[in-house]
Parts: sequence; structure tokens; C-alpha cells
Amino acid sequence: MDSSAILRTIHHMNIRPPLHVVTAFAVAMLFGCAQTPAPPDAPAETHAPAEPRYTRELNLPPSGVPASRSSLAPAPVISGRGSKPVHAVTGVAAGQAGYVHYFLLRMPDETVEVQVGIELADQRIAWSFPDLGVVISPFIDGEDLHTGTANYTVWHLYGVRPFPDDAVMTRLQNDLPGRIAPWLRAQTPYCLDDGPKRNCMSCLGFVLRALFPGRGSDYPVMPRDFSRSGNPAQYTPNDLLLYLAGMLDLRDRNARLQRIARLDLPADLRNDLEELVYGMGAGDAAPLTARQKRIGDSAVRNVTPKSTRPKPRS
Repeated sequence: MDSSAILRTIHHMNIRPPLHVVTAFAVAMLFGCAQTPAPPDAPAETHAPAEPRYTRELNLPPSGVPASRSSLAPAPVISGRGSKPVHAVTGVAAGQAGYVHYFLLRMPDETVEVQVGIELADQRIAWSFPDLGVVISPFIDGEDLHTGTANYTVWHLYGVRPFPDDAVMTRLQNDLPGRIAPWLRAQTPYCLDDGPKRNCMSCLGFVLRALFPGRGSDYPVMPRDFSRSGNPAQYTPNDLLLYLAGMLDLRDRNARLQRIARLDLPADLRNDLEELVYGMGAGDAAPLTARQKRIGDSAVRNVTPKSTRPKPRS
């Protein structure tokens, strides 16, 4: 079965594939969500364009007050994540503003990539999306998002509360509209090569900026304990997931697996964390990038499920 057939089967059966079989490892300058652009000769869409399902309007609830620029200092580092609970969800809900959500995208060329976004107070998702840049869309799971030039099928995996500390979480929720409003107004474009001198954002870069805003700039200031995650010059959605789950505070694989066993997690998230922890090695203090960009290939691609991985084409 080729990759197109696999993805059609997933779509028709409404299956949510686990992240560990299709995880995106970005290899941009600093961080990025993997994307493989459609081939230049890809056939044009033949169906009538759907109504846009995205906006750059915040539509704040009555209590939503954009943050001032002076309030965008980095959130304090909360030590001991490895001993704190993890609140993970399988959808959006009231009171979850600021939660980081993981999705899968079926790209125009039939590959599958990871996409991350952040939940707003009205349960919409803010993210930097391929072709669109920084936008807000309704929560999507098992549906299509048409960008005007391409069609993307979106599956939701899970969401994770980014800060265990209530005060820090409340601050994020209060400040979030003001943090993202400038990027919405500027119609900041999407890109993979996200860096301090680029006027664009990857999906991961958008989330990191929203969670860890810099002082006097739009570039994130990463927490000190996040720097233990792999190469400090390169972040991936997996690094963020390991950080949010408190895996980087723990000394070895056994301690991490014991923590996963104690946590109340959705099945997909539990499986993905176990896979990532095993990929780190028995005594590693930071995750290893197990799947790298193909040598000489300018496109970042994910692997398909091991049990159904197609044979390489000649």
C-alpha cells in the first residue's frame, strides 16, 4: 500500500494516527514545523473553493484585554516540572485558553506533517499555518481547511496545558490576545526557516513566541530548563512536548517511564511520550533526534507508520 492509499484509509475511517509514527522533525535555522510543498506541476483544484475557515480577527470576549508591550516579559521559570501534574485534553473547552494543541496535516502532496497551535478563550485555534501565515481558525478535527490555493486535512491529536503553575497560566491567558495581535495585524507569513532576522513564523515558532515572549522583540526567550532539550540551536515540536510533560527534569529513562505511568494522559499522548523517551537512550539527559532530514533533500518529511511503511521508490 502506498502512502496515498494509507492516508485515504485513515481519512475514510476517521482514524487519528499517533504522533510517534508521523512526527515532524524540523531542520530550520532555529525551529520549525515540517512542511513538504506541493510539487510545482501538481494539478489545480477542480472543486469550488470553500468559504474561508480562518480569520485574523481576535473577537475577544468581554474579559479579554490585549496586553501592553511592557507586560510581554518572559514568564518565570517554574522549577521541578518533573514532579508537577500534566493536564492533557482531547479537545477544546472553556477555561483552556493557552493550551498547546498538536495536530496532523495531510499536505497537498499527500505527506503527513505535525502542526502545533494554541487555544484561545473562545475555543478557536491560533497558529501559523502553511500558505496562510498567522491566522485564527475554528477547532478542526478530521476536516479540511482550504487556504485558497491548497487543501489541508487536519486531525487533532491532543492538547497540553503549558504551565502547571496557576499564576503563570492565568498570566498567559490574560496576555495571550495582546501577544498574538501584532502578528495577526501584520499578516505574518508562514515559513520553515524561522529565525530572528526572518519576517515569518513556523508553527512551532509562533507557539514558542506566544509562550515565552522576548523583551523588546518578537523573538522568544526560552526557559533555562528548556535548553537541555537536544541541540540548543534547534527546537522541534517533540522538544516542546517533552518539556511540557516534565521529561527533561528527570535523570534517566526509568524515571521518565515511571512518571508517564503515573500521569493521567490520553492514550495517544502516552504512546508518543513513551516512544520519545525510548528514543532518548537509557541515560540521556536530553532527547536525541532519531529521524533527521534526508541527506541532500530540501524537503523535511515524516515517516509513515512502521507497520505500513511503503517501500522506497527508485
